[in-house]
Amino acid sequence: MLSPRIRTAVLSAAASVFVSTTVPSPAFALQEGSVSLPVQSFAALAIETIPARAATSDRLSHLPAHLQVPNAQQRFVAAPIGGLVTELRVGVGDTVKEGQPLARIVSAELLSLQREIAQAAAERERTQRALVRDERLLAEGLVAESRVEASRASDRQAQAALVEKRGLLALSGIRPLSSGAFELRAPISGVVLSQDVRPGQRVDAATPLMQIARLDPLELQIDVPIAAAPRLAIGASVRVPAAGASGRVVAVGRAVGDAQTITVRALLDSGLGALGPGQHVEAEIDARPTRERNWVVPQAALVRLGPAGTQPVVFVRRGDRYVAVPALPIGESGRDLVVQAALSEGEPVVASEASQLKAASAASPAAPAEAAAPR
Repeated sequence: MLSPRIRTAVLSAAASVFVSTTVPSPAFALQEGSVSLPVQSFAALAIETIPARAATSDRLSHLPAHLQVPNAQQRFVAAPIGGLVTELRVGVGDTVKEGQPLARIVSAELLSLQREIAQAAAERERTQRALVRDERLLAEGLVAESRVEASRASDRQAQAALVEKRGLLALSGIRPLSSGAFELRAPISGVVLSQDVRPGQRVDAATPLMQIARLDPLELQIDVPIAAAPRLAIGASVRVPAAGASGRVVAVGRAVGDAQTITVRALLDSGLGALGPGQHVEAEIDARPTRERNWVVPQAALVRLGPAGTQPVVFVRRGDRYVAVPALPIGESGRDLVVQAALSEGEPVVASEASQLKAASAASPAAPAEAAAPR
């Protein structure tokens, strides 16, 4: 291991012989060969190289992903009105059928609503009887027509009030039992994923009680580098090798995240026995082949050049120089990276001390293009 003093001297010497064949633009659009360093200046660093090897071009592998329940396959069971939870008939992990009772709630609000419905029904009966009586008296010429019109208006108002009260009860989905109690029933068949209340707990209207979901198929959300987006297609095969699960791509996202990735959604419909919502896995996607060849390089080989570190490169030994070659990361292969770059099979890629080469290239300003011409 070199001492810091010797390492600094090596980097300073390398920077003094730095060669740039082109002057970088303000946006630092690096071109191949525009950054090169003499091999002999770094002999003391014992730089290691690894031969570049071609990556499989028809598959994107080792992509980070996580599982979740498709939106259409989950329901949240909530209290339609406030009350006291007196009984829970299922728990987390239970399988339920649509319409199966889940919980029993006693509610003073339900008693109040039932009383209002009864009062509205009684009022409607009264206005109906009054209207019938007034119409009979009008036919006998004993009352004015205006009285009958007033009775009709009162009857219509009573009918509207009764429809409103009954509609509120129907909208809540409540099936009243005795003494202000009601049951909540499963809206779909599935598995109880969560339980947010306990017996004896008071809840307000719209308080979530449980989450129920169907777990076949499962949705897989995959983070894919934006550079690989043109190679993706709806219907492409997706696999989770560790679990033996497989499925198809159903959507390719357009929004780009902070890590410069897009979200690809897939539905897994086989091999789901060892998988569950919320689980993090590695996935692979069958992708369209590209004209450019992809290469597997060590993770330590990739460095970023430029004022803001916007240009990813790998250093390659070509003859007696280390040349910076633009390399676009598009995925992972085990502990290595898969990149798009202008490399050749077996070409020696710097696997150690690449950061020192980066530091040496940044330590010296770019030289004019003429400086790179052989003399």
